[in-house]
Amino acid sequence: MSERFLIHEFTPLWLSIDRIGPFQDRLEGIDFTDAQNESCNLYLFLSRNGRGKTTALELMAALMGMLGSDSAAQMAEKRHADVQRPFNLEHLDRGQGRAQWDLRIRYSQDGIERVAVLSLIAGTIGTDTSLKFWDEEALKRVDADEWHRFGFCRNAAGKWAAVGTRTPWVENLNGHLADAVGAKIGGFEDSELIWPTLIYFSAYRNVTPVLASEERSISAPRDWNYSPLHAFRTEGGMWRDSLDNLLVWLKWLDDGRFENALKLVNERVFAETGTFLKDVSREPPEAIVMREDRRHRLDALSSGEKSLVQLFLRLGAHMTRNTILLIDEPEAHLHDKWKYRLFYQLKALIRDSYPGLTLIIATHSPEIMQALAIEITEENLRKGGYFFETAKEEAQQQAIADEARVLYGDIQDKA
Repeated sequence: MSERFLIHEFTPLWLSIDRIGPFQDRLEGIDFTDAQNESCNLYLFLSRNGRGKTTALELMAALMGMLGSDSAAQMAEKRHADVQRPFNLEHLDRGQGRAQWDLRIRYSQDGIERVAVLSLIAGTIGTDTSLKFWDEEALKRVDADEWHRFGFCRNAAGKWAAVGTRTPWVENLNGHLADAVGAKIGGFEDSELIWPTLIYFSAYRNVTPVLASEERSISAPRDWNYSPLHAFRTEGGMWRDSLDNLLVWLKWLDDGRFENALKLVNERVFAETGTFLKDVSREPPEAIVMREDRRHRLDALSSGEKSLVQLFLRLGAHMTRNTILLIDEPEAHLHDKWKYRLFYQLKALIRDSYPGLTLIIATHSPEIMQALAIEITEENLRKGGYFFETAKEEAQQQAIADEARVLYGDIQDKA
């Protein structure tokens, strides 16, 4: 395994979904590139409820979770279930489901820089092991030199087999990521780690009280430091999973991260509200929130405040220099003013501070769509979006468009 393997870019290109969740009618293909074939760093999933936005987000998280495994043999022994992560291959589908996520990786090895397409593959896939084939012409369009595949496929007998694990390049990449799991992230929103990570926030971002039966101590949060995948849902209950524990831990580290976390959360969430995150207490060990000179706990905040505090604290604590951030329904529990504030802040993170950050959002909020403004060109932002609809809905839309064109043509002829 090369000691000089560095990743400079890790961005999405394409997602293929077949026979998983709502995607039963056809092979769905989602293009994450812009008109110049560059990976979009700001991307929107749009649709009504039940059309597959959340499924697509969770599939990307599941596929990313395959990286950094100890070995193909160990994954086979575990039936691909990693108890330390919230996603596994069985999450894809228990029937004939299959998926492929293609990513662009710009890397250097022993001082030589190259660009590769890495396809993360899982599910019931035929002998070609691919849903999208990257031939020489396709690679050239995204300025890539080579194509590699990694994943696990299920045959007709239900047995799983590894894909690409014996390829030297994939073995090298996966070996480095496995070695990096648990490595120190570094500063808050200031990590020097080059390894890619995916951070997923579900639509359920509540913060609940820590259970009275839980023993509180100064202990590292669960899955602390680097991992290829971090996924967050409701916070609280278990001490090691709580935001209180995260803040107590950052305070104990005493390396500047705690102060930076407070500053950023107070600026982004509580500015001009009369509320602010002040400190952590010793007994009980928990965060101190002040509102109009009265002390409160994190779980006493409004639903919108809790959602935003969790998002910015977890992102700052776990992001690397190559981060893909997935957020399902960021507008949940947020007032219209906060929706705009959140999205403009996220755009600013990509545009002004973190060129290696990719943001993918699933929404049906008009405010979020307006804030994204795909039609407006903004410096350092490559925007894109995908509208989920069923084959029947697509046919109906096409029929309406055809009828409109006929009517418009008739009017033009008469004129």
